Amino acid sequence: MISKVLVCTDGTDCAQRALNFGLELAAKYSAYVTILNVLETPVFGSPENPLATSAGMAGFVKDLRRVHQELLAKAAEKGKSVEPDLEISTELREGNPAEQIVIAATEGNFDVVVVGHSGESRIRELFLGGTSERVAHLARCAVLIVK
Repeated sequence: MISKVLVCTDGTDCAQRALNFGLELAAKYSAYVTILNVLETPVFGSPENPLATSAGMAGFVKDLRRVHQELLAKAAEKGKSVEPDLEISTELREGNPAEQIVIAATEGNFDVVVVGHSGESRIRELFLGGTSERVAHLARCAVLIVK
């Protein structure tokens, strides 16, 4: 039985397909949906010793948050228009996308995570593995990767 679905989005075409699939899955089970976006904040300097955040950098990060919130709002609006009977919420997290998705899935006790296959550059995916693959390896619940 599926009662809680976590759908991850980053605004890419793959993420849109994952959103569509996640909404359809949730509708079949009358499940609760949370649409998650993870803001990977840029680090200047090394992760161990980041450079001090200037006022300009703080403004940049604030603008990034606003863009990500707008992305989530559009995804929720689409969800409500496609599946008006579903209960849909949104969540914005900051940090490493795969780690934050797994943490959100665990904390929210989700039954399934729906994530798109390819939101990263091919070079990054080749060396580090894709976010969806890392989520599939780390999550304690079912992970559905949509291509």
